[in-house]
Amino acid sequence: FHSTPILRALLLLDPENSGIMGKGGICGNKDTKEEETGLKERRRCTDVLFCLIFAAFWGGMVLIGYVAVSGGDPNLLYYGFDSGGYLCGVKNSLWGDENGTVTTVPDFTSQKNVMYMDVTEYATMTLITPKSVCVETCPTTTVVTELSDASFVCNYAAWTGYSSSTIGEWSTSYYLSLSNADKLSSIALSGPCYPVFVAYSPLMNRCAPTITDAQITALTSYDASATNSSSSDIATMLGGMSQDTDILQEYLEDLLKAWQVVVICGIGGGLVFSILWMVFLRYFAGVMAWVTVVSVNVILIAVTAYFAMKAGLIELSAVTESVDGTGVAVDLTNDEENKDIFTYATYVMCAVAGVALLFTLLMIRRLMIAIAVLKVASQAIAQMPMILFQPLIPLLVNVVFVAYALVVAVYLYASGTIERNTTTGNITINWNETLQYMSLYHLFGIFWTTQFIAGFGVMITAGAIAAYYWQRDDMPRNPIRKSMYRATRYHLGSIAFGSFIVAVVQFVRAVMEYVDKKTKKAQAANPIVKFFMCCIKYCLWYLEKVLKYINRNAYILVAVKGYSYCYSALQAIKLIILNMLRIAAVNTVGDFLTWLGKIVITGACALGAFFMYARPAAFPNPTRAYGFPAFRPRPRPCPAKGMVLPDTDCGAPTHDTLVHGSKD
Repeated sequence: FHSTPILRALLLLDPENSGIMGKGGICGNKDTKEEETGLKERRRCTDVLFCLIFAAFWGGMVLIGYVAVSGGDPNLLYYGFDSGGYLCGVKNSLWGDENGTVTTVPDFTSQKNVMYMDVTEYATMTLITPKSVCVETCPTTTVVTELSDASFVCNYAAWTGYSSSTIGEWSTSYYLSLSNADKLSSIALSGPCYPVFVAYSPLMNRCAPTITDAQITALTSYDASATNSSSSDIATMLGGMSQDTDILQEYLEDLLKAWQVVVICGIGGGLVFSILWMVFLRYFAGVMAWVTVVSVNVILIAVTAYFAMKAGLIELSAVTESVDGTGVAVDLTNDEENKDIFTYATYVMCAVAGVALLFTLLMIRRLMIAIAVLKVASQAIAQMPMILFQPLIPLLVNVVFVAYALVVAVYLYASGTIERNTTTGNITINWNETLQYMSLYHLFGIFWTTQFIAGFGVMITAGAIAAYYWQRDDMPRNPIRKSMYRATRYHLGSIAFGSFIVAVVQFVRAVMEYVDKKTKKAQAANPIVKFFMCCIKYCLWYLEKVLKYINRNAYILVAVKGYSYCYSALQAIKLIILNMLRIAAVNTVGDFLTWLGKIVITGACALGAFFMYARPAAFPNPTRAYGFPAFRPRPRPCPAKGMVLPDTDCGAPTHDTLVHGSKD
């Protein structure tokens, strides 16, 4: 599928204006003019200045990465803070406002998990900082079964006055040492200790409730009158916190239990079915396309006729009787109650059906070109089977870059100054102005680099397909490697130029999303502000789509002709405007068959996944949470989705390269 958009583009570069249908195209004989104007082997470096700018920019990215890694502390994100402002999992220093209540520093090296004690605060924990402490292990013993130190989580003993020679200042398990009054107060959810109603499990070093049916049953039978709340209210409070964690746990469990299904049916099946579908298109693309076009026209005419009968505009009693005679309950008689509605609908459908029929008649020749494009795309891939794996190159590079960018972003975020509100105990990480500018620089670098990688993939595919288009009688060895060499040796500057333009628009969109989020209240109060905000966001989205489309075609011209980016972009716009009908026809048919292929392949892979999951030998114990014994499993069919390989987005330009080939 990733070859066909480049093939469309090559059609626009065909000197005979009929790349596949004419004698100078792929399906015809070579001529001397094509050899003069085909794939240009001798070329020079283009847009060198932007190549240098991109290299210098990446020097700044590396510098920011060094500053972030050397000054950031990822523990600030990996571990959580308790309600006193101390970080779990590390040795802290005293804030200095303890007023002599503690004598030892809070060493939480072994207490890595944050436990939110009061279940009544779960519903508002995103708005108000809940009471929390650092614990070594998340509690699993509940008050439903026993009243013990293990079934309660207490505030730090130093803060409640219960620290002693046997109870450490930072101990959180001393319920049995409380006075009778404090025990009753703890059971009533008033502290200093708080009851554990269900078992908890660690999730990213935060103790999250893992509610099971057995625990709900036990909690229902528990007498919660002493807590000033009913057992159903407590279950609701716990459910408010556990709902999101349950979803994450289910996804992790499904992934661990069904990784074989994902690999075999998703990746392997996607690759095999993609190849089979391309072979099918090579021989039956014409039949599928014409059946689709004719079916659309017949359906539109039939719908128009039906509306006309219901409106009483035409009388076809013979048709009505024959339809009724089959036993099918279809009423084609006049509908007096909705006559006006059907009359207007008939006129609208007449216009639609007429335009569709006229469009079909005018586009017959171009539809033949679109069908030929699909066939030639299959032929090109048959000649260069390794191009199936070409999208893996930008994919792997993107994975490596995104991993690096995320690590730097985490360290950069954790490079701020930790500040504590002495009144509420809230912890905030404040960034100075330098760190704010660094984060914006890093964000723009992510946009620019990802677009650069995508453009590099387009240029590799375009160069390889162009070599097949013009040199298939004398195909060079390793056309993909040669295309990669040309892109790296001569045109990195052009890729940097084009990707920079798209990155600027993406950056502005990100800024507008931030402004939109910060002005929600103003938009709710003023519909005009909301309207203009929506208009601006839509215009930026549309501008990005247009620029990406122009970029893809410009990269194809750079790969084929060796032009600079600006000249290639202008030529691409010119060719698109002069060949709008051809592009519309080719894109419509090509995109439809490509979309149909995605649906078929995804469905086939999903069907195979369900059959594989249904084998008893594959999952003898579907209720076991593989690798996560503390998680509550919810067995259900694995939502494995077929993967259409190679990635259509990574290699979208193959059709377009052929379309450009018909207009040199």
